[in-house]
This record gives sequence, C-alpha cells and structure tokens, in this order.
Amino acid sequence: MKRTYSENYLTRNPKALLSRFVKFAVNNRAVILAVLASIILLLFVISCLLVASDAHLSTTLAVHTKKILGPDGTAPSAPGVSAVSAVLMDAESGRVLYEKNAHEKLPIASTTKMMTALVIREQLNLKDSVVISPEAASVGEQEIWLEPGETLTVKDLLYALMVQSANDAAYALAQYTTGSAQSFAKLMNMEAEKIGLRESHFTNPHGLDEPGHYSTAYDLAVIGRYLLEDPVLAKMAAAKQYEIPWPDHPYPRTALSHNEFLDRYPGATGIKTGYTLKAGWCLVASARREGKSLIAVVLNCEQRAADAGILLDYGFSSTERVVLARQGQSLGRTRVSAYPRRYVDVVPKEELAALSVKGAGDVFEVKTDIARAVQGSVKKGTTLGRIECTLNTSLIYTERVVAERKARKPGILVGIFVFIWYALCWMGRIIGAPFGLS
Repeated sequence: MKRTYSENYLTRNPKALLSRFVKFAVNNRAVILAVLASIILLLFVISCLLVASDAHLSTTLAVHTKKILGPDGTAPSAPGVSAVSAVLMDAESGRVLYEKNAHEKLPIASTTKMMTALVIREQLNLKDSVVISPEAASVGEQEIWLEPGETLTVKDLLYALMVQSANDAAYALAQYTTGSAQSFAKLMNMEAEKIGLRESHFTNPHGLDEPGHYSTAYDLAVIGRYLLEDPVLAKMAAAKQYEIPWPDHPYPRTALSHNEFLDRYPGATGIKTGYTLKAGWCLVASARREGKSLIAVVLNCEQRAADAGILLDYGFSSTERVVLARQGQSLGRTRVSAYPRRYVDVVPKEELAALSVKGAGDVFEVKTDIARAVQGSVKKGTTLGRIECTLNTSLIYTERVVAERKARKPGILVGIFVFIWYALCWMGRIIGAPFGLS
C-alpha cells in the first residue's frame, strides 16, 4: 500500500518550520529552560573545576640543574715554595687551588690571633671597656706596653692584637671575656668546631709555643676567610699602623704592623704574621685583584712574603672567575596567590662564584630547589628555597634563595570574585571552542 504524508510533514517552507519550532518551544518552555539551566550549571561547574585544577600547584620544590664548564687553556705548572706547609685558597668559594702538606699539624705562632679576634667579635662589643690586669701587662715578648689598671676599649685592644700582634692585648681580651686564658682557649676550640675545622687545637689566645697548640695551613686559610668576611676585622688586618691612647703619657701608643707583605705585594689586604722558634716564620696573606680574592698560607718559611707572593701570582694568573649565580638573577618563580595569579621572582641572596684553573677541566653544577607555591604573603628576602653548587662533584656552596620583592596575597572577597571571573572566562572558552573562538 502506498504511504501518504500530510502537507505539513512534507513541507520545506522555512516559515512553516520556524512556526512549528516556536510552537514546540512555547509548549515545552519549562523543559527547555530546565535543560539550558542544567547545561549552563554543568558548564560552570566544569569551569570551576578547571580553574581550581589550573590554580593547584604542588607544595613540593621545583628542581632545576645546570652545568657550567671551566675555562679552556693549558694547565699551568704548580708553583714552587720553600715553606714546610702551604696552601692557596679562593677566598670567595673556599676552593683550594694549591697545597703542600696543607693538613700537617704545626705550631702556628701569632697567626693564632686570627681565631682570638673571631671569638672576641662574637663575645664582646667594640665599645666595651677593659681594665688591664697585672697578669695581662706582664705577658711579655711582642706587646703594646699595657699597664696594670689602665682602661682601653675592645676596639683598641683588637687593633693592638691584629696590627702590633700584641700578646698582652690578646691576654687582656681573653681574661676580660672568660676570666682566664685557659677558659678562653675553650671558646677558641668551640669556634673552630663551629666553622668546620678538624685539625686545630688551641691552648692560649696569643700563639706562644705550648704543647697541644697547633693548626694546619688549610685550617688557617679557612680562619682567614671567615675573618675577611667581617668588615671590622678585615679593616684591622689591612692596617699598617694605629694610634692607641696611652693614659698619663704625652703621646699615644702607635701600633705598627709586622706584615711586610702589605708593602711588598700589589693588592695586598692582610692578614696576619707569626714567629716563634718552634713555629718559624709564618704568614697568612690575602690579596684582591680584578674581582678575585685569594688567601695564601705559608708555615715555617724563611721567605714567607716571597713564597706567599709566588702563590698569589700563580692564583691570579692561572684562574678565571666563574659566576655560578648572579645577585638579582631570577632563578624561577613562586606563586603567592592563585586568585588572582601572583608570582614573585626567586633570586640568590648574593652572587656566587668560584675560581677555576685554566685547562683543569672543571665542571660546575648548579642545582636550585624552589618552592612552587607558598601560603600567604611574602616579604622581600623571604627564603623560598636553596641553591647548591658543586665543583667536580664536591659541594662548594649551599645558600638560600629568596623573594626578590614583597608580594601580598589578596583578601578572601577579592579571591572569590576573581575565582568566579576566571570560571566565567573558562565557560566562554568552552562555548566558543566549536566556533573557533576560544
């Protein structure tokens, strides 16, 4: 049987089709509105989930590693020195560039006073007044002619210690700090342990020969490095003379340096000489040129200034300074706020660099661990991770990395408003995607 269709069913008239659609929409408007509302709600929920997912960052650290190769060239010949023990150290990184019996335990004479100065700086104020005892005034040998009962500041006595290498000043400072030279020596040994020394032991603050009083060229270089990091002590170590009050005398005492190296070597910055019959001639020398800072130690050396100069010449001529991280260099970003998205750059607390011997095939590795996100606002300088630098697999730096600026997390109402705005933007992208509008 032949099927027949009504005219309305067969029509292709646009007006008729539109009329039928309008009629259907009017008759079923409640259902259509409910479906549209459901679709919009579903899109909004999906958008909220996408916003939340996009904003979520793990609290684990973001780890980044890069390698830096040392300079090319022909490896230089090692310097020759007559010292029984010697070491050359990069003052910036602590890298040893040359060594000769650097870990041999030896008497160290007045280079001891570097450790005395470090302890004093931790324990006393420069303006503190010290009354000189008869015991301090009678120590003898190298002195600044202290008199029993006179009063001097810690600053004046430290200058006498570092410039004149005064034993009486060393004893006076030690006695004022702990009551005796013996108890002060305990502080010296505690400080040595604190800064990582394993081959030193101190029994007095001045360095006169005593059983059990010793150190090594390497340990003295480390002590010198710490001393140079203190601007006050670094200034004292470089001084050639200093005027010290002398009560009841018509003129002050003049502390004169025994460090001939300060006059002989261009760029010399210190640090300390020493001599006893048992220790021989000793010198911890430092110099700075073209951005490089070096420390040379020679123990039991007849030509201490000449040998120190040979070591430093070798260090300045055979190395290049490799910058591992510049101050202010962005190492990454940490998210402070998700709604709205706010980030803060993470930078090194200070520039990190090391000297590399030309042609030595050095390989530096710089590893940064940075927080992906933090909870709440941060201040400029807030610790957000760390940076580790290794040289040929040996660790030379472990330092903090910090926020480059302050960054404030917005209030909860602003956060809610921005979250909704981000969700609406996602909805727009989803709806516009089929039409190429996302």
